[in-house]
Amino acid sequence: MTNDEAKKLADAIMRDVFGREQPFSLEQLETLLTKGIQLPIKTTCVMTGQEAYIHDPQPGTKVISEAAFMNRAKTDDWMQPVRDLSNITDVLRAADEVKYMTAGKAPNSQNVAKSDSVIASSGVYFSSLIGNSKNVLLSHDCFFSNYSLACRGNSSCNFCVRTFDSTYCSSSFEVRWSNKVSKSMFINDCLDLYECLFCYGIRSKKYCVANVQLSQEEYQRVKGIVVDWIFSTYIPGM
Repeated sequence: MTNDEAKKLADAIMRDVFGREQPFSLEQLETLLTKGIQLPIKTTCVMTGQEAYIHDPQPGTKVISEAAFMNRAKTDDWMQPVRDLSNITDVLRAADEVKYMTAGKAPNSQNVAKSDSVIASSGVYFSSLIGNSKNVLLSHDCFFSNYSLACRGNSSCNFCVRTFDSTYCSSSFEVRWSNKVSKSMFINDCLDLYECLFCYGIRSKKYCVANVQLSQEEYQRVKGIVVDWIFSTYIPGM
């Protein structure tokens, strides 16, 4: 995925969630939206010198790209010559010679960039631990999800921005530990909500703000105020 493709995808997700065009560049979105999200770390392949991205590198390991790993495997299948391993010093010295971590892992995936630990997914940009998903940006630990921007720990979510540890959510922003939440913002520990704002612990509701039931008309008026505040104050101040 190119930077231009990622920017167009981010714009489409933001447009779906907020109902308006968003003014931020891709770099600004990364800065503004990814607090609390473990993105892959940019590093260098020790074999090729090329840029590589890796999730959770371990101390003392050497990083190689997936392509470098495969090329070395063709040579000797990563096996080492037989040697004396009579003491712990011998063992640790031998272990250090094969202490590599592979970066940019993306088996059965397509159109993946600046990412690692991506499985059976497509359209993934600067993300890690992504599985069976499509069109995911700046996210971590998301599965069976599509059109996700700056999300973490989700399953089966679509068109979400900064949704955390939730399932079956859609077209929502700043949702945490919730299930079946749609077209809502600032939701925590809720189930089965539609068009709600700043709610906590409620179930099977719609048109609520701060756990207060409103009419559809009054709710839409308040939502407009909230969206204005998000773009002018909340996101820039994150």
